[in-house]
Amino acid sequence: MIEEFRNAFRNRYETLRQEAGQGKKVAGWVCTYVPEELLYAAGMIPVRVVGGGGDTPAADAHLYSNACSFARGCLEEGLSDRYDFLEAYVSVNTCDNIRRLYDVWSRYLKTPFKHILALPHKTTDASTAFFRKELERFKDHLEQHTARKITEDDLRKAIATFNRTRELLRQLYDLRKSDAPPISGAEVLEVVLASMQMDKALYNQKLEQLLKDLSGRKGDASGKIRLLLVGSELDSAEYLQVIEDQGGGVVADDLCNGTRYFLDPVNADGDPLGALTRRYLSKAPCARMQPAKERRQRIKQMARDYKVQGIIYETIKFCDIYGEDYPAFREEMKDLEVPILSLSREAAFSGVGQLKTRVQAFFESIN
Repeated sequence: MIEEFRNAFRNRYETLRQEAGQGKKVAGWVCTYVPEELLYAAGMIPVRVVGGGGDTPAADAHLYSNACSFARGCLEEGLSDRYDFLEAYVSVNTCDNIRRLYDVWSRYLKTPFKHILALPHKTTDASTAFFRKELERFKDHLEQHTARKITEDDLRKAIATFNRTRELLRQLYDLRKSDAPPISGAEVLEVVLASMQMDKALYNQKLEQLLKDLSGRKGDASGKIRLLLVGSELDSAEYLQVIEDQGGGVVADDLCNGTRYFLDPVNADGDPLGALTRRYLSKAPCARMQPAKERRQRIKQMARDYKVQGIIYETIKFCDIYGEDYPAFREEMKDLEVPILSLSREAAFSGVGQLKTRVQAFFESIN
């Protein structure tokens, strides 16, 4: 089952192009603040746009040299026609890098439907009302493009499907609270990445089977150092594999390809669009959201729940949001008395030797 999820991510272009060739509409989204349920209710398969892990010569000609390598990697894939099957491209003004990515994508790529959402930085009555208007505008735009009315029943069905995904992923993460988790951090990341590239109805079936299989899988009781991973977008299971090969065990995370993607369900009672508004604005926040203390308190509680012995804070180079957050984060975590390792990296997996050296030294200091 792990291999199936691994291949779902690695072979995403081939699979999704086949889906599009069969008449299905595929919608690409960039940030986890995009409400996928609206795209799903509009008859589309929502998938996350990610980079390819190689050089970015075409993107470098269109974005500033200090744009983060995640944004440049996504644009490179677009300019290289790897996303030419997309019917839609949806973004959020998460940060300057993602905003510039949307601007260039809109100007140079021929994706039929393009939309960007304005996201407030905090949750108040005023910001919730504003974001509700943003989702209404998004819904209207989708209906105009698809010539299809998105009904409340459509939204409720989509919410139920995605809430099931969230519940199953929560069960998967709960398995890692044990002293001998039956699944590694690298494997879990591959499972989560697959969720962002598959139709959720099929994915839920696969994940249910995986959970059944794991119930009989013997856990790793080798005494690895229990780690919490925090930071920028991370879509490289190889990165986690290197860390775990040195004697670590990533048992929890605060990542947009991890808990921040699925942790909070949508309360489906009443108005479904209102429920989506509240969920996406107040879900487990990234470092762009204020007040920052709420996010850090969540992370501290997670560290306690998963009995972590060390925290790795990884930042993509030129990721202003997480780079600027680190000093305050480190100060806030002091009362945990858990050591923290800060790592700077590129979005593409590289620098293996340096990563090993830094991680080994960190583990030695813990031991």
